Amino acid sequence: MPLSERIESVDEMRFWKDKIPLRYEYTAGLAGEKFLRGIQEGRLLASRCPKCGKKFMPPKAYCVDCYERIGTFTEVGPVGSVAALAESHVGFGGERLAKPVLFAYVTFKGTSGGLVHRVSGKGIAVGSSVSPRFRPKAKRVGSLLDIEEFRVVRR
Repeated sequence: MPLSERIESVDEMRFWKDKIPLRYEYTAGLAGEKFLRGIQEGRLLASRCPKCGKKFMPPKAYCVDCYERIGTFTEVGPVGSVAALAESHVGFGGERLAKPVLFAYVTFKGTSGGLVHRVSGKGIAVGSSVSPRFRPKAKRVGSLLDIEEFRVVRR
């Protein structure tokens, strides 16, 4: 609408529907890529600060305490501990689920942070020991979903 035109009534307003075809590609970053490649290989990796020695899961490129650049990665787990639990009745697509899914915040000894993922097993509770169950190697694509779930470890 040119600037010289003046809208006197809402009925005079014009509009159109259209789409702008945009394609986004995001990288996981250096630390994230190393982490996802580890998952694709069936390993859980944390980054380790060379200055203070603190380990981070998921890996970080810089230490949050001393701001040192991190380039060292170390394998953690596979056994972790359930730090928190949540139940969801909604699927990833927003659909209502017939059976609720249980999610856990899983932490690893000597590591700052952790992973939120599906969890299963009898007697699951905060403090339970769990380990990841990976997809078959041929079906892994380098995604967090290459871990199908964490399962309770029997001791």
